[in-house]
Amino acid sequence: MRKVNLAEEPLLKKEDAEEQQQETTRQMGLTVAEWAVRVTMCAVFFSGVAFIAATSTHNSRETLEWLLEHLRAYPLGLTGAFLLLFGGPFLVLVIFAIISLAISSSRNKTKAIKKKVRGRSSLQNQPVVVEGLLGVMSAAELLWIAVFMAIFTWMVVNYMIRDFHAAETEPREYYETVWGCKVKSVGVRLGFIGIICLNLLFLPVSRGSVLFRSIDIPFEHATKYHVWLGHFVMILFTLHGLFLIIPWYFEGHLIARLLSWEPYELAILPGVIALVAGIMMWVTSLGWVRQKFFELFFYTHQLYIVFMVFMALHVGDFIFSIAFVGFFLFVFDRFLRFCQSRSTVGVLSVKLLPCGTYELVLAKPQGLKYHALSFVFINVPGISSLQWHPFSVSSSPYDGDDRLKVLIKPYGEWTHQLQDAVSAAVTKGPCPFGQQVAVEGPYGHESDYFLQYETLLMVAGGIGVSPFVAIIRDLLQRYQRRQNHLPTDVTLIWAVKKSEELQLLDLVSPSSICPQYDLKFNLKVHTFVTQEAEPVPLESGPQTTDRQQSDMFKKSRILSSLYDFEASKRPMSILVGTSSNLWVGMGLIASMLGYLFLENLVVYSYEGFYHHSYNTLPLWARGLFDIMSIILGVVCFGGSVIALWSIWYQFSKQKTEGDSKSTQPLLDADEDITTVANECGNQLVHPSNTQFGHRPDLKELFEACAKRQRAGGNVGVLVCGPETLQTSVAENCRSFNTTYYNTYKVGFSYHSVSFDL
Repeated sequence: MRKVNLAEEPLLKKEDAEEQQQETTRQMGLTVAEWAVRVTMCAVFFSGVAFIAATSTHNSRETLEWLLEHLRAYPLGLTGAFLLLFGGPFLVLVIFAIISLAISSSRNKTKAIKKKVRGRSSLQNQPVVVEGLLGVMSAAELLWIAVFMAIFTWMVVNYMIRDFHAAETEPREYYETVWGCKVKSVGVRLGFIGIICLNLLFLPVSRGSVLFRSIDIPFEHATKYHVWLGHFVMILFTLHGLFLIIPWYFEGHLIARLLSWEPYELAILPGVIALVAGIMMWVTSLGWVRQKFFELFFYTHQLYIVFMVFMALHVGDFIFSIAFVGFFLFVFDRFLRFCQSRSTVGVLSVKLLPCGTYELVLAKPQGLKYHALSFVFINVPGISSLQWHPFSVSSSPYDGDDRLKVLIKPYGEWTHQLQDAVSAAVTKGPCPFGQQVAVEGPYGHESDYFLQYETLLMVAGGIGVSPFVAIIRDLLQRYQRRQNHLPTDVTLIWAVKKSEELQLLDLVSPSSICPQYDLKFNLKVHTFVTQEAEPVPLESGPQTTDRQQSDMFKKSRILSSLYDFEASKRPMSILVGTSSNLWVGMGLIASMLGYLFLENLVVYSYEGFYHHSYNTLPLWARGLFDIMSIILGVVCFGGSVIALWSIWYQFSKQKTEGDSKSTQPLLDADEDITTVANECGNQLVHPSNTQFGHRPDLKELFEACAKRQRAGGNVGVLVCGPETLQTSVAENCRSFNTTYYNTYKVGFSYHSVSFDL
């Protein structure tokens, strides 16, 4: 090492100051750019919403007709006009979302000081409704729903005023009545609004959606928006059908109308088929059906293919283009997931706890990033080639750049069969895991948002402790690396049914990761065993003493397989929507250009071959060609970019392995643990912090947390567990943010980490 001359110290300090100044300037520039992009996105979004709302007014009708008349002169005609007017704002949002993600990614690479949350919780993290049909709702979500319903009511009222006047003054068929025309007009307008909402319905289920990622809404949160929109859209489409069927019945031609398939009008029969498929998905997605018959819900939901195809046949190309963007992004995301899930992922090792819960250690490429609260979808073809199940990641990114861990508790048939495979692997010794595994993800937040709080209060039920295991490991790793601005007060409240489940937390060996961690931050654990009045020893036998009962926290052993170094050569595919913003952006642009190329190809081919205008082609056929162009544009053109992405990754991987001295994965600091807890007091769960026979008193624990905070503080509350637990935590957050706020002057920000399809 070169010795520094004292005379050189001023020069070194000057160079460091210049580098720090450059980094600060760069950080400020990225911040300004990010805010500019976000302001632009807000302007585009509200402009698009205002345009859609304005189309229902009488004054805007002439303007809209003028725009459609001039835009239909371009190659794609009326289809292109509707796509530009109704889908254009969303396409612009997609482009700016990619730019925003690229800027955020650059900012995350800097050493910027994270601003701590102070004061009251934000609207997004403030529960307002904690019980009801829609579950826990924050103030921001309630505001958005109110605005959404206000716009919907505005549009319906404007349409009714205009259409009811037309029904009374304009000529009609001899068999039609005034009331019948009014009812049918309402049905048509509800169907049109349903098509607009259909554009939004597919956005939340795009797991790597750039739009939701740009505003840091992960897929597990976005699914509830899909559920809400799904109920609303199906109510609209069901009323759309009823308000047309009832007048047709009284007019005497119900069956004839339901079976009609006119070439140059809206085809009714495909609409009936689409509605039946939609109602089947809707009924089987209701809460009690989904919980008791999940496989029925899962397989019935695949009818979305039938729904969308026959919807396109029903409305034709130009109306279907209103829902283009949402469906296009979903198809692209689904294609990415298909490409990623084709590769077999190596299982580096497995662990089986005496309580039956097991841990899988999956091989991961070094370029694929994730966060402590990420999750993955896992498929085991040997059990079921169609079923994909979500699991929270239980490891920290700092545990190793070549692996990812998940904890799985056997609940249903699928998880029990996987448990049998794990048991067979650990009992046979060094042999590799006997099942092939496919993985989609990881998905989740774009940032470690829990780091912005000085105090964390984590509440878990059962296997819901898995993401909090990842957070604890992540904080231990960060403190060991001497990172700054980390949470200093962390409390875990964990409720389980049986004491044997407490072994899950003992997979974390805190002293092995960060020696003397208790001197660096305050980590408290409160565990509650609800269905046992006293400790039950794992070993069967006569009544045990207190000493023997306390030994249950120490003596159980983990069955673990040896590391399969060959499995490290089969990491997860990097072809995931959250991996590379550059490649995802190029894939989206290529898919869009492919769609436009194929649409124009169909138009020019038809006009050149038949010497007729494309408008002479039946409306249902144009709708079919439109949906085929979307799929082929993504698969052929977007797929070419994905193939280049895969080739580039393989090339860079070979180059990295050539420069590396060893490709064998390094074990974690606590990877060699084979006991649930050791004899030196390294366990997080022990008799002194475990209570039996009752549930946690959340109000008392919240109050104790509030008393430790200084006035104006903000506590990040994270909950993962059953719906009843989420409701209880949300209720306490609401109470301490309203009723008890003046007493403690401490805000509680609610975050649900639970995943429920």
